Amino acid sequence: MARRDGSHDGEGRAVNETVLDHLRAAVGGLFVGLPLLWTMEMWEQGATQPALKLLLLFVLAFGIVVGFNAVSGFRRERSWIELVVDAGQGMGLSILVAAAMLFVLGRLEAELGLPTLVGRIGLLSIPVAFGTALASTVLSEPEEGSGREPVGTIGRLFVAAGGALYFALNVAPTDEVRILGSEADVPLLLVAIAASLVISLAIVFVVELPGGRAGSRSDWSSVGPLEHPVGETVAAYAIAVLVSLILIFSFGLSDGLGLRAFAGSVVMLATVASFGSAAARLLIGGEPSDRKASAA
Repeated sequence: MARRDGSHDGEGRAVNETVLDHLRAAVGGLFVGLPLLWTMEMWEQGATQPALKLLLLFVLAFGIVVGFNAVSGFRRERSWIELVVDAGQGMGLSILVAAAMLFVLGRLEAELGLPTLVGRIGLLSIPVAFGTALASTVLSEPEEGSGREPVGTIGRLFVAAGGALYFALNVAPTDEVRILGSEADVPLLLVAIAASLVISLAIVFVVELPGGRAGSRSDWSSVGPLEHPVGETVAAYAIAVLVSLILIFSFGLSDGLGLRAFAGSVVMLATVASFGSAAARLLIGGEPSDRKASAA
């Protein structure tokens, strides 16, 4: 029975909003993760992935989800402990979504054994986790009477890491990464690095795409190094390289490769990851919160 002060109605609305937040996150996880859930290479990698390498990928994904939750997430005004709890909820939801879809696709046969099933669900829950975090950041409704807060510099780099992880996951398990990395000579790798930086810079800061920052500030000389277009682009590319290195190591693509071929594989995969980092920053768009505050 509703109380006269409306507290019962308020609690009901809070429950409904929580349910909608989790449903929205699950839908976002499916939107983003579904293509990889249909990929044979990911099924095979999940079945053969060593536990420690899978744990490394999980730690990477968990850190990115924490960053996304700091940007938005299921709740507002949260401490770091609550951010970690929210990230745990997001990862748990991603595991459930991935397991449900793999079951529907007939990829969770009981005869595969528990280690294979756990590995397959665990690996494929990572792109789903990116989708759930993205949904809570981009698709969540702003609180009544307040606009969506702009994302700060560090938040933008967390988002860049999520985009890099998702895009790179689409190609990391394939043989093409090893082939391209092994066949590319040093001049071509330098061209790939330069092209990744220039194109990422253009996507976010030059081409007037929705969510980009072209023309958001006429004078960039007074901002910090990570807020400057060149600084943010270089930092995002460095994150893309780190994500690519971790994926190549985790998927065993570095086995039997020499140093040059290994570096080539990282650089080639980073070209894809850098596009992901730029695309993710377009999704959040806007001006960093610290710059907006200083302008005020």
